[in-house]
Amino acid sequence: MAKITIIFLCTILACQSALTEELPLLFANFPPVNYVDEQGKMKGISYEIITGVVTEMGYQPNVRTLPWKRAYHTAAQGKAAILFTFTQNEQRKKEFYFTDMILPIADVFFKKKSKQIQWETLADLANYRIGYTDGYNYHSSFLRAIANKEFIARKSPALEHPELQHLKNLFNDRVDLIICEVNVCLFHLRNNPRWQAVIDYIPKAIGPIRSFHAGISKAWPNSEALLKQFKAAYQKFKKAGKRKAILTKYKAAELTNLIKQ
Repeated sequence: MAKITIIFLCTILACQSALTEELPLLFANFPPVNYVDEQGKMKGISYEIITGVVTEMGYQPNVRTLPWKRAYHTAAQGKAAILFTFTQNEQRKKEFYFTDMILPIADVFFKKKSKQIQWETLADLANYRIGYTDGYNYHSSFLRAIANKEFIARKSPALEHPELQHLKNLFNDRVDLIICEVNVCLFHLRNNPRWQAVIDYIPKAIGPIRSFHAGISKAWPNSEALLKQFKAAYQKFKKAGKRKAILTKYKAAELTNLIKQ
């Protein structure tokens, strides 16, 4: 009888484990926020925060990565529950419910150290070639400047690692400036000493410091309830010091300290 009881209890535990619901999540490579390293391992500041919160919600995170535009449209169609991490705008709010802030972000211009470029308004950069990524939600002033042809805009597609292509273009003098989230390009420069030796950035934010969020697809079943559940779990996650520990691990204080407003 004891053996039968043990087998029955183990069967119940196995069933409970099997019933843990997977929640499909998507992200695009954007180190050090979320990315796949050279060994194929997913990691990053928001990757650890989002998957940690989702796990504490009682789900098993099922995470995939796609290029940005594909990731966005896949999640917007309800083929994934959560897309992370990205900024808000009015169009995106039509398709996603946004969580509380995951990280602050700031876009700046990177340049060759040999070039003494300064700017107060974007019109000051009229004679410069500036690289940017198609489909990114830059500050409205920058997008207006592109539309008004206030400088020489050089668009690149949002492929797997567009920031690497921008830095390569800058290194090879194909452009004079690139717009990049400060910690993303600093991450890539730290991993490429040749580039780091000749490239730096202008410590002036393009528009105000903004914030990254996770977005819950409105096309996902019971998305409003999922948002409420995420927000509650995220507050507990922060109060327990888990978010702070992740930020410390990735030395993410740079997100705001490196920008002179």
